[in-house]
Amino acid sequence: MTALGKPKSRPASAAVSAVLGEGLPSVVLVGRANAGKSTLFNRIARGRRAITSAIPGTTRDLNFARASHGEREFVVIDSGGLEIGGREAMSERVAREALAAVGVADVVVMLFDGRAGFSEADAEALALIRETGCPMLVAVNKIDRPGQETAASEFYATGAEKLYFVSAAHGLGVEELLDAVVERLPAREAAPEEKPELRIALVGRPNVGKSSLLNRLCGFERAIVSEVPGTTRDTLDVRLAFEGRSLLLIDTAGIRRRTRVAGELEQASVARALDTVRRADVLLLIIDATEGITDQDARLARLVDTNDRAMVVVCNKWDLAARAGAKIPAFVREAHARFPFLEYATMVFTSALTGDGIRDVIPAALSAGESWRSAFQTSKLNRILADALAAMDPPIIARRRLNLMYVTQVGSAPPRLKFFSNMARDIPAHYVRFLESRFRKALGLVGTPLRLSFRRTGRDERSSGAAAAGRRGR
Repeated sequence: MTALGKPKSRPASAAVSAVLGEGLPSVVLVGRANAGKSTLFNRIARGRRAITSAIPGTTRDLNFARASHGEREFVVIDSGGLEIGGREAMSERVAREALAAVGVADVVVMLFDGRAGFSEADAEALALIRETGCPMLVAVNKIDRPGQETAASEFYATGAEKLYFVSAAHGLGVEELLDAVVERLPAREAAPEEKPELRIALVGRPNVGKSSLLNRLCGFERAIVSEVPGTTRDTLDVRLAFEGRSLLLIDTAGIRRRTRVAGELEQASVARALDTVRRADVLLLIIDATEGITDQDARLARLVDTNDRAMVVVCNKWDLAARAGAKIPAFVREAHARFPFLEYATMVFTSALTGDGIRDVIPAALSAGESWRSAFQTSKLNRILADALAAMDPPIIARRRLNLMYVTQVGSAPPRLKFFSNMARDIPAHYVRFLESRFRKALGLVGTPLRLSFRRTGRDERSSGAAAAGRRGR
């Protein structure tokens, strides 16, 4: 999907089609809240892709995963609860997302809670799905022990030719259900899944505009947006084509301070978001520009840095900040003064509401990703070192002057440079920062950590090695 447009309004089936692309057939799991759709989704996808909880309404946005059964591959879609006229503010929007998925699916699995019984609300949801005309299988979940099928016989009132009794939690009956699913899938195959060139994740505090920004970057309403903090719970993956390059965008739940995280759902959401930091290559740290960079933003930035990931700081809601008199140069100076370790990160100023600055986000992420993976010739690095030594004499440490002999790159993602010298410890922090600054500028690095290490070599290393060998000989 090509990016950077105003998010398209419904019909939402267009958005679902954009996520699925063309190729593999699709299977959508629908049903009322707490029927066990996410548990079944995880079992079919063979992994903990969706957050599961006994709390109704856990899933809100659609979840997608490639799956296979036998020799058939397909896309399985987890949807939110079909609560017709539900009391929760977002229930109508969640149901609309689920129906959008049904609109483009090849097979629908209607899942019921076998313990709760067949209710009038279940009948309403079933009638709504039947109106779409999509091929449908009816499954009754939470049938965990032999004999429970008899107690769940009331579900024959659905009028289905066959009921599939399953336990998504324990895997009972799931194979038979999948046999029936693949029998109904159309005969079409997709090309092998293309590995994205860059994985870009959006992280930040709750309600800073991550999901709105994701929708802007995608050009369609992939994520449900609400002013209520904590709307996003699962991580959302969206494939994106940008100027011929294949990217993966990952939206995450808002991350608050640990002491303020409340309830099992938020704990699970935050844990997924933190795992995403390690899964991504580049992190877009989204901040609310009307509040400036807060201490929690700085903690998240340090989390990104300590996990050796590239970073772009996206100052969202800049339209409101500018209206209040904020200026970009002053904002940047204050941010760098309070949090010097953020200096290497590119800062982009956006408004997900108006679209201003959105076109700068992906190019900044690509530049950060290229710097993060970059490799350099040793000869070039040593020319930079020579210029740095000419610009500032190395410090004297314990009455000995530091002697930097040469430098080489020993790793990438992020770049790692090793300096061979006459000492490896107690290098003054100000001189390490000087070297980092010189090499960053000369190498054109943006948005990536640069790791410097020092190794003792030369005459001192040989003599210490010989002394150690002499001690071993005695």
